Amino acid sequence: VQTCALPISDIRSKQVRDLCAWGFFSISNKPRHTLRHEQGNLFLEARASTDKGIATYHDNDILIFLTSILVYWHNDGKDIGRNIFFSANEFWDFSGREAKGGKRYELIWDALCRLHETSIHTNITVAGGIQHEEMWNWLPRIKRAKSLRTGKTLGFEVELSMPLYRSIAQDVPRVLTLHHDYFSIRSGFAKWLYLYARRCCGTDGREWVATEKNLHSLSGSSQSLKEFRKMLNLVINNNLVLDYDLLPAYEGTERAIVFRRKKTALDRHYKSVLLLK
Repeated sequence: VQTCALPISDIRSKQVRDLCAWGFFSISNKPRHTLRHEQGNLFLEARASTDKGIATYHDNDILIFLTSILVYWHNDGKDIGRNIFFSANEFWDFSGREAKGGKRYELIWDALCRLHETSIHTNITVAGGIQHEEMWNWLPRIKRAKSLRTGKTLGFEVELSMPLYRSIAQDVPRVLTLHHDYFSIRSGFAKWLYLYARRCCGTDGREWVATEKNLHSLSGSSQSLKEFRKMLNLVINNNLVLDYDLLPAYEGTERAIVFRRKKTALDRHYKSVLLLK
């Protein structure tokens, strides 16, 4: 078991690339027990084994945390494995989110339970290479350590799913670096839109156009297309997708959205590239 014990400020947030475009998690915080969507011959299905519902995009913050730690170790030349032990403080410090008292432990444990109890069935390639049809749980094993004397939670031990681990344990991990304010996004839907934009537009200024129908399908939303458009307009009008502008457009006769990297974000990107030369 690997213990986090790292300077959290040194770790950049990473998400496995193949999880960014498709809605693998519930965009709603209300319990949802099934999710299924298809694109051509590809499909994704998520099912919850308990009343807690499937994992949400806020629960995914923990997977991003775990992925980021493993990528950091990997890039530092350390051997990595699927089992990690971490404390509540390490996660809250990493995400910049706040939780007080005993609630901070229960929020993490509830998220870990949903990640453990959500089964994924898909033929989307996670890790690249050969396409497989697979079934897995995000976290096959979870454990909470408590002090017998005080009853205080000391930390959490988890086992990462093999598909995610395969994406990380490569010569070049199949991950994308996220905006440092990603965890400040409060809407699960806006989190998915940011990840989608990050995957499709990248950091080099290219635009991406997607129809609203396609976005509706990929998000896994249980809302009607009409209600989905309302959510989409709310995100666009409130500028909630960090480095990206979302602009209404048409693809032929269909309503669409143009995803475009903001100029300020491009300036930061090119400045960082020049500094590396």
